[in-house]
Amino acid sequence: PRCVTRGAFTHIYEGFALRAPRDAARARAARVAGAERLYAAPPRRMWGVYSPKTPMTVDEFPGSVHSLDVLVFTLVLLVLAHTRGSPWKLALAAASLALGLLTEQLSLRLGGTHCHASGIVNVSTCSSANSVFWYIPWVYTGVTCARRLTDERSWAFPLLSGMLFFGLCGVYEAQGPLVGWWRWPAADGLVASGCTIWQAGPLGLDARGLVASPHVMEALGERLFGVPVMAPYFHFAFGWGIAVVYQLTAFKSHALPVLLGPTIALVWDPAMRAVCTAFGASKLAAVCALMLGSTFAALALSAPPQPSPPRDLLLFSIPLLSGTTFALHAIVGAGALREPPELKLFVVTLALCATLLFARSCGLLPRVPIASTATEAKKWA
Repeated sequence: PRCVTRGAFTHIYEGFALRAPRDAARARAARVAGAERLYAAPPRRMWGVYSPKTPMTVDEFPGSVHSLDVLVFTLVLLVLAHTRGSPWKLALAAASLALGLLTEQLSLRLGGTHCHASGIVNVSTCSSANSVFWYIPWVYTGVTCARRLTDERSWAFPLLSGMLFFGLCGVYEAQGPLVGWWRWPAADGLVASGCTIWQAGPLGLDARGLVASPHVMEALGERLFGVPVMAPYFHFAFGWGIAVVYQLTAFKSHALPVLLGPTIALVWDPAMRAVCTAFGASKLAAVCALMLGSTFAALALSAPPQPSPPRDLLLFSIPLLSGTTFALHAIVGAGALREPPELKLFVVTLALCATLLFARSCGLLPRVPIASTATEAKKWA
């Protein structure tokens, strides 16, 4: 009986062992087929570029952006409420809108970087109103909160501003391609088939539609979950460049930061290439090293502003609403079906960390007092 029992269990085990690889292969095929149905973009590999089998036209985006429209315009209303009674803050919001309009149109017509899905209101083809008005809460909150984190005249202010720019926009940027909010260039440079938007130079002669320039293809080539790794780096550099120009103009001008900030931000590109060359690392590794290293240095070495800023619940409501909405979108919204688990984890983690940093800047987290005497130092020890 013992031999019979052992033989039966051996037979059952071998059956499962032979069947398991077949079941796993079928499950993988089903997941890929599901990805094709959801966003017409089967992954070449886990960490690779998501690109459609056939070029999609402008009107064939797989997702709806109406909820994104509502969120962006709600954030804009919160910003306008916060600017009440302050001409400087109102001018900052207006400059942010001008930066959004300028950046989006130049990106499309000179570089062919991306194509946004049509929203309730649109500025032009491939440029929804939410993509332009997003710059108002993004730039306004990044600059305003950075001034509350450290001395605005210090070297740390631009670095913290860049990190706040990334913290607010990263949760939005990471999900956009997979849920259909916008599209990056495909491997052949085509962004939107049949798009008739005017493009400058040789790009306008391509009859296929909206296409990307070779420089854009090189910059946006390395991707993670369909997102170019340079995209969040550009956002960090944007915040840094705008803050630097504000410092140079003693916060008296809004036009110069809008016009010169993104240009000065280009100095971060050779810095990234230098790190890649020195260590033989990928763009992803270099971007993470530069952003995290500069941010931790700024947080560790910078002094808080004196006196500490007062509590500002209205200002904090802007990043709180944004981060919470995008985190929930990844967990229980449309992203729950279209985003891999690793991307959801990244979105939730970034939203939480950024919200804590914004809470500190808005005076909602207590600061640890600095020991100024030997007696106080012993007490804290």
